[in-house]
Amino acid sequence: MASKLKVLRIASITDDLVCDELHQTAPASVSVGHRIDSELLVFGPQTPDHHALFEYGKDGAYTLVLPPWTGGVLSLRGRGTKVAELWRKQARRDPKGGSLRLRLDPTAKGKLVFGETALLFQFAPPAPPPRKDPFPAEYRARVFAGLTRFDLATLLSGLLILGPYFIWAATSPIDPTIEHEIDERFLRVMGIPPKQDVPKPEEKDDEEKLLAVEDEEKKKDKEPEIVEKMINPSKAFSKEAIAKARGVGVARVLGTYGGPGEGTVFDVIQSTENNLGELFAAGMTRVVDADGNEVSTFVPGGEGISALGSAVGTKGFDVSADGPEVAGLDKKERKISLKSSGADVDGDADKKAVQATIRNRMGALQSCYEKALRGNTGLSGKIVYTITISVMGTVTSVQVLDDSLQDEGVKSCTVAKIKGWRFPTTPGAEASSDVTFSVVFSGQ
Repeated sequence: MASKLKVLRIASITDDLVCDELHQTAPASVSVGHRIDSELLVFGPQTPDHHALFEYGKDGAYTLVLPPWTGGVLSLRGRGTKVAELWRKQARRDPKGGSLRLRLDPTAKGKLVFGETALLFQFAPPAPPPRKDPFPAEYRARVFAGLTRFDLATLLSGLLILGPYFIWAATSPIDPTIEHEIDERFLRVMGIPPKQDVPKPEEKDDEEKLLAVEDEEKKKDKEPEIVEKMINPSKAFSKEAIAKARGVGVARVLGTYGGPGEGTVFDVIQSTENNLGELFAAGMTRVVDADGNEVSTFVPGGEGISALGSAVGTKGFDVSADGPEVAGLDKKERKISLKSSGADVDGDADKKAVQATIRNRMGALQSCYEKALRGNTGLSGKIVYTITISVMGTVTSVQVLDDSLQDEGVKSCTVAKIKGWRFPTTPGAEASSDVTFSVVFSGQ
């Protein structure tokens, strides 16, 4: 039963920065406010002094107690909903009601907005308890714990009397006249190289001098003269020849060179319609454009493996007056559609500009769906996203509220692409905006 226990894990975010984090070691109530005794501090107008946001009851369940000035998004029992919508339902049931109370299960999570502070919460296994010292702090070992006042006075007086002498002895230079009397080991420890007597060269006799001169003359006769001369080519090579030589060198480094011709590695490298870096990044299997849409199922100009995993071959490029075209490539057409619902904007962002930006970005999400269709041709469904747009137009967070598509590859790919979106800035906007929209993925 201990392994199934779930407690709260909450992060406090102010100005898009994580300011505080709470991970409970055991189930307990959590309070928020701008008073110092609150477990989580919140900032901004209309924030409480001290409010019990999460109450832990005797039945072992948490209850979320929301005051009227709270906003945000919640995911309850797998369904996403806005806090404002819950308040509207509460007002219809009980117009004079106070706080909104919601019973939470271990799958609940969400984002709550208190003034300028946002609280992200979810349930997780308890954190390990903090380590306690085996002994009290007053019994820790100290440097002078075993010394009496008399001992300290003796050490201080000795330091005052002998300290200047030791400083002088360590900094004064050694008299060079007495170096021969100093032990060689002491000089080695102090880093002073001992003086060494250099023997004088012995004078050579006249016969030895004559023999040395004869040996030098013989060496001169045997050693050939080395003439340093720059060799300049007499023939100027054309640019076409240099380009071809470079192409041959690249092809040989790759380990495959069969001469010029269609369908060879050399032909693919030399072609102006291919980018070598993009081909390697795609694994020599397919080509995609800037939005991630697939251009072809595999690279033309040789044999390889298609995107569906079968061995294929192409005839390379057929050059005509209209430019190079891919020959020998059968492509099955498939109608793929992505439809986005109207965006629900909670904040100062321009709703029309946000909806137009989402519609223009559907092509980037389509590439994620097309990749998943290769392994599951009958894949279809809808994903509901909630994103947070800062006042600068950047996407600071992406949450999936509902996912009937049930494909982790499409989910992670689309979330990564949405995080890179940029929306038009809204003049006068003072806080981030939450936008909720859905995308329907269908292919025929």
